[in-house]
Amino acid sequence: MLAGLTAGLYLAGIGSYPPGLYDDEASVGYNAWTIAHYGTDQFGNHLPLFFVDFGDYKGPVATYLAAPFALLPLGATVAVRLPSALAGIASVVIAARMALRLTGSKPAAVVTMAAAALTPWVFLQSHTDMEGNILMVLGLTAACWCIVETRSAERAAGWWLAAGVALAVSVFTYAPARLLVVLVAGVALVTHRKRVRLLLPFVAPLLAGYAILGAWSLSHPGALLARFEQVGVFSGGRSPLAVVGRIAGNYLSYFGPDFLVVKGDGNARQTTGFGGVLLSLTLPLIVLGALRLWARRGDPLARFILIGTLVAPIPAALTLSAPHALRGAGLIPFLVLLMAEGTACLWSALRSRHMFAVGASMLLVASSTPYFVDYFTSYPARAATAFDAGEGAALRAAYNAATAAHAELFLSASLNQPLIQLLYAIRAAPPQQDFVRETRITVVVDRRQLRAVTRGDVLVLGVNDRPPSGATLMLLVRGGNLVHAPASGSPQDLLRVYRA
Repeated sequence: MLAGLTAGLYLAGIGSYPPGLYDDEASVGYNAWTIAHYGTDQFGNHLPLFFVDFGDYKGPVATYLAAPFALLPLGATVAVRLPSALAGIASVVIAARMALRLTGSKPAAVVTMAAAALTPWVFLQSHTDMEGNILMVLGLTAACWCIVETRSAERAAGWWLAAGVALAVSVFTYAPARLLVVLVAGVALVTHRKRVRLLLPFVAPLLAGYAILGAWSLSHPGALLARFEQVGVFSGGRSPLAVVGRIAGNYLSYFGPDFLVVKGDGNARQTTGFGGVLLSLTLPLIVLGALRLWARRGDPLARFILIGTLVAPIPAALTLSAPHALRGAGLIPFLVLLMAEGTACLWSALRSRHMFAVGASMLLVASSTPYFVDYFTSYPARAATAFDAGEGAALRAAYNAATAAHAELFLSASLNQPLIQLLYAIRAAPPQQDFVRETRITVVVDRRQLRAVTRGDVLVLGVNDRPPSGATLMLLVRGGNLVHAPASGSPQDLLRVYRA
């Protein structure tokens, strides 16, 4: 029943909550659509291993999982987000099984499942598709579950093999996983080194995964590090001391109360701003679980969980923006394990255990209710601009107007990635470069490009872009809604569409 309730909660309104479709989601959605219908990415590359997208080379798992849904009449937003929702549901179910095997307590498993399902960090990421971060969480959770199962001598080698496969797949989900998997695998090997013969099946798929990654990287020099060179702490010519200080500060921020329970990371696409990434009620469980594991730190599994918790934020700490809920999501499986241990400790300490699981789950539901009420009521308005709500519809209207008038369409680069939004909104056939040339689209990165505007051309501009003299305001996007024939613009607008 709890699994069904989780599925209902996670599937509710995935096409509308959060509103709009952010650029990364539009990119995954469009490439999934082109793969499903043409077998190529947006640039015409056949079945690529990594997707160029905006030059950040997104991992393939999110896009290929979304491709089958692109063949169904689900709507643009649902098609791209449904794999994330299913991954979130799967992560919660695996968390319950993992807790049961770890603690041997069914009540602890039920409470852990409820806690995982209601955790804002898991829930919100299951409602978006930001490059496959929730798929990384699923892969790591599955790997942790398999490692927990290896405590049983029977079929231990098979479970180690499954853990290695789960981690190897995770490498191709989200960029931080390329380093995080190495760290988690290293922790597993070090803490279980006395079972070296059984670890061989674990290592084999990891070596295969990184061999594929290495071979691709050699044939595309610098591609996989291009994004990190922009967002990493080593960019900008900082001194070694400044870099070390920045890494330390970033790392500690992932364990700080502001991030965990107060306000999250401040980005409306990644945390709602109503509380942190965890329910405050789960913090005592996490602390209690850590103490319980420390008490039996001689156990390899206990050491794996404790050390895994400490290494999980390292890849995220190497980037300039911290804390960052997406990049730091590798911490989630380990926190769930700590919750399970804490719940089991509480269960064993209680004198009266009657209805423990039901009572604890109801308490979790009550404590999470304000978050979910805010999510389905106030959050959509707060997140409309962050998710570019209305941009796709406005770009489609602008494209139709330009096409009907046989005019050129100008898209301002100040809108971040307007072209990918347009491509997905109108389902343009790949390759992108041919479509842009044939339909006379110009992405404006320099105002001097507007000198080519002629009478009748259509322009999609940001609020800080100055339209050409004599241009008429056709429509704008404000609060996620299209406003046709507006009298004037407002600083709160997302974009404005003009006719020259």
